[in-house]
Formats: sequence, structure tokens, C-alpha cells
Amino acid sequence: MNALLRRLSRDDGFTLTELIASSVLFSLVTLVSVSIFLGQFSAQQQVSAITTATTDAQLAGTTIDTGIRNSSGFELTTVGGDQLLVARVAGGGATLEWVCRAWYYSASDDTVHMTSRTPGTPVAAPTTAQLASWILLADGVTPTSGATIFSASGDLLTVSFRAKTDDDNKPVAIELSSAPLAGVTETTTCY
Repeated sequence: MNALLRRLSRDDGFTLTELIASSVLFSLVTLVSVSIFLGQFSAQQQVSAITTATTDAQLAGTTIDTGIRNSSGFELTTVGGDQLLVARVAGGGATLEWVCRAWYYSASDDTVHMTSRTPGTPVAAPTTAQLASWILLADGVTPTSGATIFSASGDLLTVSFRAKTDDDNKPVAIELSSAPLAGVTETTTCY
């Protein structure tokens, strides 16, 4: 019984030094874990921003390329520092229908917008209010060189731009050349 009482009365707890050492160790493990988590979260946000910018830039390039390749012709107009590209595009329905499709590069906003409408009236450069109803294809767009993203030489349209991903990453470059359908003549009014 005496041995049992001695064992019960003895303080077998942790010393202050042991508590401090374990608290410091726990804090270090927690700090390293939080740092790893925050690093992965930041990397995921960067990858997401790059993916979104790349997808938007590729969509803009593909939309322009497909439109020009399925057109009977196009007209490129420079409006101040902005550009308006209008094409008469063959629709994809059961019967051949032509659509006026236009792309607008706004140098002041670094954006590319698109709209479609039925032929009959020429598509003009949109006002700021009208541009709000156009579809935004890409944001953060700047010319690869010079001041324009579109250039035409005869029936060949060249598109060359960079789309900004974020402040820390290189922009996505889009470059393509397209020509209208060969031998197709259509005269409905689009431009």
C-alpha cells in the first residue's frame, strides 16, 4: 500500500521545458503545413488564370479563323486605334444562309468582341453602348507588334495578338492567317 501511495503522490507530468519544446515543435509543423497549403493554393490560382486567358485567346483566334474561312469575303476598317473586321459568313444550317459576322478590337480596352446579324445593313463600328451588347471573346489583348491585331493583304487576313494572363506570367501568343472560300461569290450586304 505504501508503494501505491508513493506512486500516486509523485508528479509524473511534463516539465515546463518539455511543454515549451513540444509547443515549439507543434508550431513549426503547423507553420510548415500552412506554408505548403498556401503555396499550392497560390499555384492553383495562377494555373487557373493562365488556363482562362489561354482558352479565351484560343477561342477568339478560332472564332475569327473559322469565320473568315467560311466567308465569301471580308472588310477590315481601322477606326482610330481600334479595328473592325466584318465578314459575310456561310451559316451551318440545312440550307445555305449568309450571316454578317463582325469582330471589333478595342485598343483602349485591350478587348476583342464579336457579333452576328442578318445581312442587309452594313456593320459599322460600334459605339461604347453598342459594344456592351457584343460578345466579349478575349480581354487583355495587345498587338504582337505594331498597333493592330488584324492585317490584310489581298484576300489573306493575318491575326496576331498576345493575351495577358496576369502580372507574373508571359502572355499567350495567337497568330493565324485565313482566307475566304475560293470561288464563292455572294453579294448580300454586310460591309
